[in-house]
Amino acid sequence: MKSARVLLPLGTLCLVPMLSAQQPAEASVDQDPLIDPNLVTQIKYEGLENSNVMEFLDYLTNTIGHRLTGSENFDKACVWAKGEFEKMGLDVELEEWATWPIGWDRGQWHGRIVEPIQMDLQVACEAWTAPTKGRVRAKMFLVPRDEEEFEAIKDQIEGSYLYRDGRPWKGLDAYIKEHPIAGWVRPSRGDNKYPNRIRVFGRSRPRSVEKLPTIPSIVVRKDQADELVKLLDQGEVTAEFDMRNRWRREPVKLHNVVAEIKGTEKPEEIIVVCGHLDSWHQATGTTDNGTGTTSTMEAARILAAAGAKPKRTIRFCLWGGEEQGLLGSQEHVKRRRANMKNVSIVLNHDTGTNWAQSLTVNAVNEEAMQRVVAPIMTMTPPDKDFEGNVFDLKARDRIGGGGGSDHASFLAARVPAFSWGLKGRVDYFGYTWHSQWDTFDVAVPEYQRHTSTVIALTALGVANLPEMLSNEGIQARGRRTISAKDRLQSAFGASFGGKNDLVISKIKKDSLAGKLGLKDGDEIQSIGGDTVETLVEFSLALRSLDPQKETVKLVVKRGQGTATLEAKPSDLRFRRRGRGRRND
Repeated sequence: MKSARVLLPLGTLCLVPMLSAQQPAEASVDQDPLIDPNLVTQIKYEGLENSNVMEFLDYLTNTIGHRLTGSENFDKACVWAKGEFEKMGLDVELEEWATWPIGWDRGQWHGRIVEPIQMDLQVACEAWTAPTKGRVRAKMFLVPRDEEEFEAIKDQIEGSYLYRDGRPWKGLDAYIKEHPIAGWVRPSRGDNKYPNRIRVFGRSRPRSVEKLPTIPSIVVRKDQADELVKLLDQGEVTAEFDMRNRWRREPVKLHNVVAEIKGTEKPEEIIVVCGHLDSWHQATGTTDNGTGTTSTMEAARILAAAGAKPKRTIRFCLWGGEEQGLLGSQEHVKRRRANMKNVSIVLNHDTGTNWAQSLTVNAVNEEAMQRVVAPIMTMTPPDKDFEGNVFDLKARDRIGGGGGSDHASFLAARVPAFSWGLKGRVDYFGYTWHSQWDTFDVAVPEYQRHTSTVIALTALGVANLPEMLSNEGIQARGRRTISAKDRLQSAFGASFGGKNDLVISKIKKDSLAGKLGLKDGDEIQSIGGDTVETLVEFSLALRSLDPQKETVKLVVKRGQGTATLEAKPSDLRFRRRGRGRRND
């Protein structure tokens, strides 16, 4: 952390050079500015020239690291963030939103091939999966796909590793219950651009100590997995894995971090600035969502350091449980549902390190928001070769109540809640999102400084508007909480007619399934060459399809055999029931 900080007295602000020659777009000449021009200059200086955002991000990702909900690292991150808000002089609390009966922490992961060659492996495992019992060396076999293959290795299965890429023989699970194996091994799922990308999530969180999984599930990087298959085809293979996962066998309290700069005139009316603090566990959660966490913290620091006195309260929220279904933000809204009418706007930063270049609002608020973003229009784009407006304010008559990040929890209560539109050179969804590459080095400092400053100016501008923003045009999805799995199953059903994972059923003639030539009972096995076993894997495979290809192959299990169909990548997209983001 920086030991000293420069704060310019307001009387000397004329000495600070303007940071851009651009002029405000659509700025009203007959209205007073929402923020005093000297304070605007101070905020820009503090955010762009005196920033602490990368120091925040460095500590969060490199000292604390990955922050799976329910892990010790997540607890540490909550306590650290609370302390940083307190240093800024904000009122702050750890808001408990749930208690889970058990938690899970990952430690070091190690894997290698011992025989017939020596080869170190890059490995990972999903959250809430079993550890190995120390460093375990054992033979490895290809998983049997039918009874004949099973009989050939039956006497050697117990205590071995089974390499699985596709569905095993249906009787295998029952046999393994009586003859436990050392672990499952499978390849990572990349795409044509990033074939060796590793993404691991967590499919099923145990609800009690009695139901903990006992068999490790290990993922090996794709290129190394391909070499491993060649070795298995040639003869015997011995492997060694040490997957140091640890269960927290006691109740785990889960928190959001909530800090406030109190309003001077209407403290009961709220502006929410937020991002989620939790991450998946594979890398360090830098762009998902360390960048959103620390831009939220930095916006608070900028306003506090500049001496901003907003008319309404600005609330800074760092959510837990976003990756498991927006759990922390949903509980926050649920407990305050009667007071959601007092929330003027929610500004949510997720989806990476690229810079905040746009915001889409409900049309009724467009005129007010033009006043709010006027100070941003004099900023310089962080990409010097960027062509276009430094900021675009967009408007739609209706804003749907869906989405895959925490602003959706507020939309469901008909609060004007928006996520920033980001521009920049980082390939978030393809490269860093939930991958082994989501580390500190991919964050772009100039983007983080710019976004934090934009957030600070926008939050203060809305806080100083004469009236609260309107929720006209905000469409709630209803009060029923829809899990990520349910949304995915619903999207799959709307496109393919399936209601049971990847099995097709009740095909309509004009549906995508009907047009592709699918039949009732077909079970999807691979798409574009990627084997898929779950809806999550199928959704990720769809996202990874190369749009330049004329056709891709869809392989399904049909009866006792398989069928191969072809389709244009542009046709293979989930349709939506209701509103919300596709494929989330």
